[in-house]
Amino acid sequence: MKIHDFDEKFYDYVRTWMAMHPGMTEKQVEEKYNEIMLNWLNAPARWLDGEKPGEYFLRYSEPKDLLKLLEEYDKRHIGLPEPLYSRVVSVGESCVPGLMRIVSNSDRPESLRATALALLRDIGSDDARPLYVQLACEGDEGDDISEMAADILSDGDGREIGDLLERYDGAPEHGQMRILGICTNFPGDDRIYNYLLDKLRNRPDQRALYASFLGKLGDARAIDQIKPFLSMTDISYLDYIELRNAVEELGGDPGEERTFYGDPDYEAMRNM
Repeated sequence: MKIHDFDEKFYDYVRTWMAMHPGMTEKQVEEKYNEIMLNWLNAPARWLDGEKPGEYFLRYSEPKDLLKLLEEYDKRHIGLPEPLYSRVVSVGESCVPGLMRIVSNSDRPESLRATALALLRDIGSDDARPLYVQLACEGDEGDDISEMAADILSDGDGREIGDLLERYDGAPEHGQMRILGICTNFPGDDRIYNYLLDKLRNRPDQRALYASFLGKLGDARAIDQIKPFLSMTDISYLDYIELRNAVEELGGDPGEERTFYGDPDYEAMRNM
C-alpha cells in the first residue's frame, strides 16, 4: 500500500502551470484554482504510472483498506488526499463502524479522530448520531473532538434535542454549556428556555454567553428577564453590550446606553 503525497504533487503542478502562464496576478491564479485542480485530477500522472490522481483510490473498496490508508497518512503527517477522502465518503455506510471506533478511542491521534469524525458527518450515517450526542455531553472541557461533534449536531435537523436535554442534569458544567449551545438552534422545548434563564441568573461569569443564547433562541419572554441585569453595578462593559444586544435581538428596548468610565474595554472603545 504505497503512500503518495498528493498535496506536494499538486503544488509542483501549480508551480509548473504558473511558469507556463507568466504575468498572471495572484488574484487571477486564485480565480483559476478550481480549473487547475480539475485539470490536475483528470490528467494521467507519471508519478502514478499513468493513472489519474482523481481516480487513483477507486481501486480500494474495502473499509479496512481505506481506513488503513487514513491511518498511514495521519501517521506520516502527510496531508490526506481529497480523492481518498471522497472515496471513503462514496463507499459510505460500510466504513461507518470503523470510523466510529476511531472517533471513540481517545488513545488515537486527535488529528485522525477529527478526520474520521468529519467523514462520519459527510457520510451522513444515522448510526453515528448517538456518538455525537455522547461526545457533546461527556467530552472534556475545551476538547476539540467534542466541540466538533456539537457543531455537527448544531448543523443537523434537531432530532437529538430530546436526548441532549435528557442528559442535561447529569452532564458536567461544560457539557451543559455545549448542550444549550446546540439547543438554541432548535427552539420549541420549554426546558431550553428555563435552563438558559437558570444559567443567566446563577452564572455571573457567563452572563454574556447565556444572554446571547437567549437572544438566539428567540423567545421574547426573556426580554423582561434580561433587562434588570442592564442596571447592575457589578457588570462589565462587554457583558453589558451582550445583554443589550440580546434584548434588541428579541425585539425589546434596552433603554439609553450606560457609560462605563474606568472600564478598560469601554475606554478603549470610546477612544477609537
